[in-house]
Amino acid sequence: MVNGKLFTEVHIGQNRAIARALTRRYTVALLLVAALSTAAWFSLRLVIAEQQSTAAIVNVSGRQRMLSQRTALFANLLAMTPPSGRPAIRSQLQEAIDLMERSHRGLTRGDSAMGLPASHSPTVHAMYFDGDGGVDAQVSQYIQAVRQLLALDDAALGTDNPLLLHITRTAPTTLVASLDGMVKQYQAEGEANVRRVQTTETALWLLTLILLALEAGLIFQPFAKHIKQVVGKLQTVTDELELHRNNLEELVRQRTAELQSKSAELAESMEKFRLISSAAQEAIVIIGKRAEVVHWNRAAEKLFGYSESEALGQDLHELIVPIPMRDLARAGYQKFEQTGEGIMIGRTIQATSLRKGGEEFPIELSISAIKLQNSWHALSIIRDVTERKAIEDTLRRSEEQLRFVLEGAELGFWDWNILTGEVFRNERWAEMLGYSHDEIQHTTQQWTDFVHPDDREQAWQSILDVIEGRSPAHKLEYRMLHKDGSIRWILDQAKVMQRDPAGYPVRMSGTHSDITERKRLEAELTRQARTDHLTGVSSRGYFLEQAEQELASALRYRNPLTVLMMDIDFFKQVNDIHGHKAGDTVLKKLADVCRETMREADIIGRLGGEEFAILLPQTDECRAIEAAERLKEALGKASVPIEGGMPLSFTVSIGAAALTNGDGSVDALLNRADQALYLAKESGRNRVCVAAGE
Repeated sequence: MVNGKLFTEVHIGQNRAIARALTRRYTVALLLVAALSTAAWFSLRLVIAEQQSTAAIVNVSGRQRMLSQRTALFANLLAMTPPSGRPAIRSQLQEAIDLMERSHRGLTRGDSAMGLPASHSPTVHAMYFDGDGGVDAQVSQYIQAVRQLLALDDAALGTDNPLLLHITRTAPTTLVASLDGMVKQYQAEGEANVRRVQTTETALWLLTLILLALEAGLIFQPFAKHIKQVVGKLQTVTDELELHRNNLEELVRQRTAELQSKSAELAESMEKFRLISSAAQEAIVIIGKRAEVVHWNRAAEKLFGYSESEALGQDLHELIVPIPMRDLARAGYQKFEQTGEGIMIGRTIQATSLRKGGEEFPIELSISAIKLQNSWHALSIIRDVTERKAIEDTLRRSEEQLRFVLEGAELGFWDWNILTGEVFRNERWAEMLGYSHDEIQHTTQQWTDFVHPDDREQAWQSILDVIEGRSPAHKLEYRMLHKDGSIRWILDQAKVMQRDPAGYPVRMSGTHSDITERKRLEAELTRQARTDHLTGVSSRGYFLEQAEQELASALRYRNPLTVLMMDIDFFKQVNDIHGHKAGDTVLKKLADVCRETMREADIIGRLGGEEFAILLPQTDECRAIEAAERLKEALGKASVPIEGGMPLSFTVSIGAAALTNGDGSVDALLNRADQALYLAKESGRNRVCVAAGE
């Protein structure tokens, strides 16, 4: 009885010890699974976070490049725009440089709102801060230059301003190159970080699977028999263990499904690459060790004439590189295999290649370095540029023909780079203004200096209307200053020839035609049409045109206006007795005395024969009569020499009519003055009579 009881106690003790051991192992297994699951979850979060951080950094650093171009454009427009339009451009330039400064500060010091970290890799830190030519120093100097330009008043702004020249020369050259370098470095580091985190995640999943398999094989199965023996006593514990085992198996199935999904995604990616490569219009070739071809798409078959089976495994240099270039190509590829670097990597170059039959043809070649199975491979994208070369040759011939046309037509040509402010001009452009081609400067400021001061604002406004989209083309006639101090009339015609991806104009071209013969002829014809050829006073037509304008002004502003009609007394006798030459001399003398006696504002016209009219603006009837009497007396004292005789004197009769409410036209006013003239003649001539008012 005692032995039985002892046996039972020992057996129960053993069962309890086994149960405790089982519980400890189960607890350890659960903790291990939980720890690995948590680590896997955190690794997934790290992948997502790393991708988001990389995207934010690349986007912001890429935006810096766009902002450098935008600030350069607005800086140029600020200098070229008339003062009235500069406040709006100043505001746009201020906004762009503020955003550029904040983005740069975020990239170099960190900005949580923009998703930018405060720390950098040693390479990025060196690119930003090491040496005087670091990107941080370049961007800071550029931002400071723009802000100094914004601080200048309008009088100091000009296209030859040193700050503006620094901005426009820095933005599209050294600054863009440095910013592009930063973008590439950020992309490379971001992709490397993501690959490292993905590798860690994959290792964690595999380790989880292995440990789960070991737990299932080494921990639970050996205890299955014993659990069945003590099932009655430990049923509750067994049920719980069974439940946990099922959970673990489900977890294993889930992880296995996830791995299968990843494998499917990889296979899908490879299939996509195969489809893209097959459908691509450009040849895609990948070479590996010893320059052997490992990928050759359909476009490569069509371009070079070799089928995929003929090309795979062959030395690419033997297949398509011309013999004179093969040794150099092999030497370069040997270095590339060791380091993944080379002078052609990451560049697009022009070269020649061979087709299967030995025909040479021009190509454009872009090469990238990729690492497959721990060895460097070169991926080449190759384009046949035979057609483009032919087009370029045609374009060169067209440009030469255009040059011949411009020279033959004696047209001045100019081509303006809006971003840099540089202007190309041909020799004829300079010759029109009396300069040699070597004497002119290739700046917009010199053109501004050459334009007549009274025409500068209008000329610039016409150009800005085209740049800002308010007008499709610039066409304007204006005056320019010749080297000898004279004036040349120029017909300037131009259009925007090139815009950037955002639609902003970056290039404008036009021609200059010298129209000074034409302008002088127009002025002379106008003068002849407006002037009486004998006396030099206004012709009948021009006098009536001026009278209409003065009448309209007088009626609008209720100003006084008086017209005088004048006729030479007995003029027919002068012609009959002394001849028409003497008559012409009398007419000229009358015109001279009128100009000397009347005011500068008074308008004198010859209406025909010996009949003259004088318009007196801002003059009422009383003052007009005084002026008419003064003129009559002056003419009565005048005389003209006669060949072989005594000097000839003459008198005039004058009729005056002041503007009244009933005068609605020039004809009505002249008719009343003519009636007064008729009255003066009827009353004995050599007198002034006034028309009755209405």
